[in-house]
Amino acid sequence: MRKLLFIMLSWAMWLPFYVHSDDPVPQPKIIGGIESGSSEIPWQAYLNMTFGEGANERTFICGGVVISADVVLTAAHCMRNGFETAKPSKVKVWAGITSIFSAGSLNAVAVHEIVLHPQYNASRFANDMAIVKLSSPLPDNAQPIRLASADDQQRADEAFANGWVTNGERQPNLLVSGWGSTDASNASSGATRLRQTLLSGVPDNICDSMWGANINSSEYGIFLCAGSVSPTLGRDSCFGDSGGPLVWQDPLRAADSDFGLRLVGLVSFGEGCAGRLPGVYSEVASQRSWLESEIGQGALDQPMATFAVDPFLANYEGAGEVVDGGQSVASGGGNSGSSGGGLGLGGLALLVAVTWLRRRVMGQALSR
Repeated sequence: MRKLLFIMLSWAMWLPFYVHSDDPVPQPKIIGGIESGSSEIPWQAYLNMTFGEGANERTFICGGVVISADVVLTAAHCMRNGFETAKPSKVKVWAGITSIFSAGSLNAVAVHEIVLHPQYNASRFANDMAIVKLSSPLPDNAQPIRLASADDQQRADEAFANGWVTNGERQPNLLVSGWGSTDASNASSGATRLRQTLLSGVPDNICDSMWGANINSSEYGIFLCAGSVSPTLGRDSCFGDSGGPLVWQDPLRAADSDFGLRLVGLVSFGEGCAGRLPGVYSEVASQRSWLESEIGQGALDQPMATFAVDPFLANYEGAGEVVDGGQSVASGGGNSGSSGGGLGLGGLALLVAVTWLRRRVMGQALSR
C-alpha cells in the first residue's frame, strides 16, 4: 500500500493544474459483486504485464476477453506504462480459470503480437483497446464470446434509454466481471476468485452531461457508460478490472445456446470505484472494422457458443453496499461545479496521471 501511495504522489508532482475540491477524481476502476461459478464466465481472460528491468521492474494485472481461440481483447492502457509499450515476451495470458491461484507459469499462454488501436489517445482514453495475439490456442474451457454488431448496439442503446431512471431503480442489463479490487477505498483489495455483478447502461446523453468535456456527442460511438442499478447501491468495476468484459444480453436471443450474450464494452476508466459518475467503457461494435482488418472476419464470426450458465440469472441479492446519502454513480449526486457535472482541467489532468492505476499492481506473493 505504501508503494501505491508513493506512485500516486510521484505522479501528482507532475500535474500542471490544481485539482479543485469539487472536481470528481477519476481513478482506475468489481465492487458489489458475487463470486463466479466454475465455467460461468468462460470468456474472461487474466493478463499479467511486466514493464522495466531489474530493480525498476513492475508487474500489473488486467482483465481481457476471449474472442477467438488465439485472440484476446483488452484495454490499450493495460499495454502501456508511461511511454513504454509492453513487449509480447513480457505478457502472460490465462483463460478458462476462476481462481488466480490456477494461473501458473506452466499454463500461461504466450503472446506473439500486441496491436494497440491506431487512434488510441492516452490522455483521454479514447479508443482504449488493444488486440493480444497468442502464440498458441487457449484451453478448451476458455470459450469466445460474440462481439456486438452495430444492430446489437442500437438495440442495447434503446434498452439503456428505456431502463434508465435518474433517481430510482434501473434495469440490470449489463454484466461486468474481473479479479479487481472489491473495496473502493483499498486499491490492494483484489479478489483471488473471479467476481461478477450487474449494472445498468447509462444513455449516452446522460453520461455526456455528467462527464462533461471528457465525452462529447461526436464520440458516443467509442464510449459506453454503465452505473449501479440503484442510486443507493454501490456497484462498479474497479482497480485491476481494466480491459475486462462488459456484456449485454439480447432478449431476442436469450433462448439461444449462448443466451444472447454479446460483448459490448471493455473496462476503461471511472471516477474511483462506485463514485459519483458512471464508469466508462470502450464500445466494441464501432471497432469491428478495425478488428476485422487486424484479425480477419473469421475471428469475429465465431460459431455460436454453448455456455453452461446464464450469468444474468445468478443470485445478486445483497450484492453492493448501500451508499450513504445516495452519492453513488447511479444518482449523479454531489456538487459537480459549473461544468454540468464534467471534470475541470485539474480533474482531467489527474485522470491522465492516475487512470493507469485501474490496472492493479501485482503483489510479490502473486508474481510468477
